[in-house]
Amino acid sequence: MRATGSRSVRRHPLFAGQRREKKIKTQTMKTLIFSDLHEPPVQVFVKIESVIESETPECVVFLGDYFDQFGDSPEDAARTSFWLKKSLADPRRIHLIGNHDASYLWPNEATFCPGFTWEKEKVIRRILGKNAARSFVLHGWVDEWLLTHAGLSAQWIPEGAGPIGNWLIDQDIAARDAFASGRPHWYLAVGPKRGGDARAGGILWCDYRELEPIPGVRQIFGHTPDDSIRIIKGGPGVIAGRQHFQLCLDTNTGRGPQHFAVVEDGKVATRTLS
Repeated sequence: MRATGSRSVRRHPLFAGQRREKKIKTQTMKTLIFSDLHEPPVQVFVKIESVIESETPECVVFLGDYFDQFGDSPEDAARTSFWLKKSLADPRRIHLIGNHDASYLWPNEATFCPGFTWEKEKVIRRILGKNAARSFVLHGWVDEWLLTHAGLSAQWIPEGAGPIGNWLIDQDIAARDAFASGRPHWYLAVGPKRGGDARAGGILWCDYRELEPIPGVRQIFGHTPDDSIRIIKGGPGVIAGRQHFQLCLDTNTGRGPQHFAVVEDGKVATRTLS
């Protein structure tokens, strides 16, 4: 399944008029979602592939941050890159970009992230190719759930932005152009919980603790690690009968991801990766 295009037209007013690009539409289908990998041991990749095989989903989404780990090496980056190259070739799979990935896809001062080294960049570029960024996306939608690496905080949405789907597509284009040109973009803004001066982090850097929910929008993201999955539930927002609901899936505290999510018929369940 491709991130560009859609199997059906959205009926919810939140998406009225939304362009059809970059949508992962899986209504009545099963989608698996995995969060931050950070160059895990081989056995974690084996577990992930085993889960995908046993669950038989129509779509699999990875929320980014494939690279960088404390004390890692170019060999760790190579192991992850070889797995990622194979995963990128699977048409069922969608791969989002995390803050740790952007610095390897567009290596320059505007994207550098803690953990980056030129030694790892050289290995990753050799395996994935110099145009690897084209194979990744910055956000996606699954059954009207917004998927990003770190979450979209309400502070970043300007008044009068229009349908959020259209606005995000335009922001994706601007971000890619900025990263390729070595210019900053708010997607990589760093908020106060991570030592930055932005009101909240951008969709590649937002800390779960600083995310302001968007009324009526349901989100699944990673980036902020903890031993358990975190959920923010809210009352109905600007859209009648629709709650905002934020799920932070990152449970990788150094041993690889410990959980994954399943979206089916618009409903989300979380399971242990074992």
